[in-house]
Amino acid sequence: MSYEALASTVSMLAIIPLGYVAVQSMREGRNLRRIQEELTALVVDTKAISEEVHRLQRELRTEQDAAKAGIDETQRTVEHAAGIIEETAEKMTEVASGAQALAASGADATTPPDLPGVQPRRAAHLPQLRRRAKARSRRGADDGT
Repeated sequence: MSYEALASTVSMLAIIPLGYVAVQSMREGRNLRRIQEELTALVVDTKAISEEVHRLQRELRTEQDAAKAGIDETQRTVEHAAGIIEETAEKMTEVASGAQALAASGADATTPPDLPGVQPRRAAHLPQLRRRAKARSRRGADDGT
């Protein structure tokens, strides 16, 4: 065998592993490209989800602020109503003690005493309370109670 034949045989045998490596590199390149595309899609999805989470957080904060404002308004209303109730209770106590004093003195407790310069006032809600009482009594009569 000659040197040229031996050299060409060796170089042909060396090409086979190089061809195998080239084919494997192409396959791995395709897999890498597919993985990169999937990663890009995941990054886009993650960004969309992140934006949705931020939007929901803003909505939640807005709803929490509205609920807090509603609670504060309710608290002010309850405090105002409690003040009115306390004031009314004090006035009723005064009226009751005045009625007891009149009863003890022998005066007619059904007619209010005349106070000079004071006009009698009617409560604004008194007609409404009367209507409710009449409605309740009618319901009671309808129910047979």
